Amino acid sequence: MKRYWKILTLCLVTVIVLGTFYIQTSLASENVGFELEKVSGDENEVKNLKLNITYVVDDLHTNFLLTPEETVNLSKQSVFKQFTKHSTWTSLYPLIEKYKGFMRGKHLLPNSFYEDKDLVIYANIEGKGINGSLSASLLDVEVLDKKSEERTSMTLDLPKKEKYHWVDIMDIQLVDGELKIIARGSRLNGGEDLIDYTIDTKNKKIANEEHIYSSPEVENGWSGFRLFNDYYSTKPERYLVFQAEAYEHDDSGIGTELANDMMVYDIEKNKLVKLDVPEDLNVDFDKVSIVNSSMIAPVYSENGVKVMQYDIETQKWDEKQTFEIVNMKSDTYAPFIQIMNEKIYTVQSTEDGHRLVIGDLLTGESLYEGNIVVKNQNKDDYKQYIYDIEE
Repeated sequence: MKRYWKILTLCLVTVIVLGTFYIQTSLASENVGFELEKVSGDENEVKNLKLNITYVVDDLHTNFLLTPEETVNLSKQSVFKQFTKHSTWTSLYPLIEKYKGFMRGKHLLPNSFYEDKDLVIYANIEGKGINGSLSASLLDVEVLDKKSEERTSMTLDLPKKEKYHWVDIMDIQLVDGELKIIARGSRLNGGEDLIDYTIDTKNKKIANEEHIYSSPEVENGWSGFRLFNDYYSTKPERYLVFQAEAYEHDDSGIGTELANDMMVYDIEKNKLVKLDVPEDLNVDFDKVSIVNSSMIAPVYSENGVKVMQYDIETQKWDEKQTFEIVNMKSDTYAPFIQIMNEKIYTVQSTEDGHRLVIGDLLTGESLYEGNIVVKNQNKDDYKQYIYDIEE
């Protein structure tokens, strides 16, 4: 034992030092709180708003939930609540509360659910999914009729499964009574397919399989696409927006771009349209939102956020409006942007802290402006980030 006293002492000292550091750092956020301080506009716009904030001191991250009534330190919640919060998407909470029996035992991913006024639909690929084995490829589908509470369940064999490494569900929609499951398939020979499976729920079978888009085959490089739709939404949507990309490298390592296109798929009309994006238009497609037949896309400007509108029917771009932010910091501080319910929510770092701006996308009117004020913080060197806004 004596031979190891130096090692044991070193370990003990290390534990004490690290423990002291994290306790002190934790105490730095122990009494921290936040509040919304109105600058202008209608306070009813934030009455039901929830802001998810990460507060950072040194290397310790603490998550808070800010509402108009209170600040909740999420790290102080029970282990069960913390686990539930971090393992379940917020958009699924209402479904879990209302339809506990239906939701029990399902993979809780937003893109596996669809909801309208009459139905809740669930679909999941068992076996040959992105995290599954190659031994089976089964499509599980279950439909809940809200009024009658009747359930329709089916397990279907995935067609042409021998072509793919894996197949993963991207979206679920109901079009004129037809259930459509949009999936991404990673081909064995390289590249990806965007597939539309039409489900006949009455006869419990896959009525049709159609390839919406297939990326090029690439021997030495990469080929695929990125979807930009609202991953968290379980509501009806008509359009899918995605970027198709393909690159190939020769023996010397020089790359050639084979494809780099923005596409819009009209699910209702089964129509694929290529977007013409001007080179000088720095659109953040990760933040796009579809309102009626228009795609709304934010573009960062010197004084705030400029909103661009792309009319899918006429295939034309138009500047909608600019939402200005007072005392905005330099462009290195990119704002947090979220578009929902035909409104744009922007949180921008300013010279005075952080400013929340809510704007009406249809009228261009500023509905609310307020400062996110930090309370009881005893360290000057801290950072805060907004990572989600709920309503």
